[in-house]
Amino acid sequence: MSMLFWSIWRRLYGEGEFKQYLSRTTQTIIAVLVLTYQLAEWNWQSGVVALGVSIWVVIEYWSRAIGEIIDAGLNHYQTKESYSRWFRTPLDWIYDKLGKQKYIGFYDFWYSFIRYGVGALPLFYYSWQAVFLIPFQYVIYLWCHKLYFSCPDLFALPFTLNEPKNLAEIIHGILFGLIIAGLT
Repeated sequence: MSMLFWSIWRRLYGEGEFKQYLSRTTQTIIAVLVLTYQLAEWNWQSGVVALGVSIWVVIEYWSRAIGEIIDAGLNHYQTKESYSRWFRTPLDWIYDKLGKQKYIGFYDFWYSFIRYGVGALPLFYYSWQAVFLIPFQYVIYLWCHKLYFSCPDLFALPFTLNEPKNLAEIIHGILFGLIIAGLT
């Protein structure tokens, strides 16, 4: 049930046009309440911790836009402005020290790794299995993009699956739901 909820919720949360039916704030509150319910044991201390973790995870893991990086390094024309979050700064510093070109290829992997890693940190309170939430977003988006280019007919479906990012959001939600179910 967790996988079904999170896959549907993630797809709707990623769909900008869905906001006309249910505001982003309402969608966020629903996610916080469901995640709190899934993480909390039946005492108030656990509920407070679960609420704090849920707020952090929904705001930092789910609500932070990733914009152009969802192309998983396939766009070679991105600039510094494409990566508008704080974690670009340490990553740029590392890339400068290594003499590597920024904003292409595996830069997206590391950017995604940091972005989702920070969002998933509180889940380590529950289990080390939360580590599986961190590196797989890049792989999911890359796989969906490659599938889209190799089998474009698969994406001739309604808005739910008509783009590689849409399929990636559903798969990402399934992975999240599976791991949350395993944590509790």
